[in-house]
Amino acid sequence: MDRGGISNQLAQNPPFSGTNGVSYAQGWRITMSGALPCSPNCPASPSPVLDSTLATAPLPSGNFTNLNLAAPTGVSVIAVLPTNLTPMVSQWNLQVQRQIGVNQSVSLAYVGTHGARITRNYDANQQLFTTGARRFPNLGSVTTQDNSGKSDYHSLQAQYDRRVLNGLQFLGAFTWSKTIDDGCGDLDTCAPQLYTNYAIERGLSNQDQNYRLSLSSLYELPFGRGKRFAGGVSRALDYVIGGWQLNGIYTLQAGLPFSVTVDGTPGNTRADLVGKPSVNPGNITTYINAAAFAVPAKTAGGIFMAPGTSGRDILRGPGSSNMDLALFKNFSFTEQVKAQFRVQAYNLTNTPHFANPDSDLNHGTFGQINSVQPNSWRQVELGLRVTF
Repeated sequence: MDRGGISNQLAQNPPFSGTNGVSYAQGWRITMSGALPCSPNCPASPSPVLDSTLATAPLPSGNFTNLNLAAPTGVSVIAVLPTNLTPMVSQWNLQVQRQIGVNQSVSLAYVGTHGARITRNYDANQQLFTTGARRFPNLGSVTTQDNSGKSDYHSLQAQYDRRVLNGLQFLGAFTWSKTIDDGCGDLDTCAPQLYTNYAIERGLSNQDQNYRLSLSSLYELPFGRGKRFAGGVSRALDYVIGGWQLNGIYTLQAGLPFSVTVDGTPGNTRADLVGKPSVNPGNITTYINAAAFAVPAKTAGGIFMAPGTSGRDILRGPGSSNMDLALFKNFSFTEQVKAQFRVQAYNLTNTPHFANPDSDLNHGTFGQINSVQPNSWRQVELGLRVTF
């Protein structure tokens, strides 16, 4: 890891800082499990075992038995280029902070990264447009991994921090960002239309969320012994009204990008763009403007003639909002024995967190949102912790 940085104290308040650095991804190794079934990988031991004595007349005659070592067809393989290098990420940021009073601060930062030699997968024996044939007909897919991918991330990050005072703590953060790349490591979700032309794959990353707001708070209720209200109550009553704490986290964030695709040959073909791509937020039955897309031209045999003209990840799925709330009750029996009872509610309002819509233009459910994100429904947990 190679890092550098600058720090300049412009005045007592505010400070200004900047850092930059280069890091490398963790290495990995190649392993193999399993093998082709017998024929041609059969044991090479003769049967019956060869006799160690000389043969006597008459000697055997005739041709050798046909070993039938024909190579199997349609086998799919995985290849890793021997020239692969370790992926590298450059990071930098500039930040300004301002202290407000004795317990509050605000900050504004620009954060950026650039990824090089990013790992990506593609089928080097991809079915060809117009014919549908593979370059090597005796093989199936040849999943190839190289590290020629690139990525860029730029963001503006703002934060407000109110440290604990009178039992109240608050933290608010907002990020406005953009992530661009030309592929990812998952062959199923972002395989290129044409692996020989990755330039048409450059677009929003599958992981791009262009905004995210996060608000969190902690509030110790001002009741019970040593607090603002009822501070002189008996120990027994304090067990009831004292020691309560309320925590909350609220998030509001954008959805994830997706592409409009079309079933057919070759696979992973995107639709043609014939209008202005747009979505209808809040409409789960016609989320995508279908009039903006068309099925690419096909041959008489049903093979696509060319890659679709729509870009990668040009539409964005529905965003989400979420409220988590936790209530704690702290007990202090002795200096050594303490307990905490808690109730935690995730997605307190049970607001649906919709998944991306069906984005295959050939499907009857195209443009419809038919599912929610996994484990996004309301969940309530009860817990008790005793320390002694």
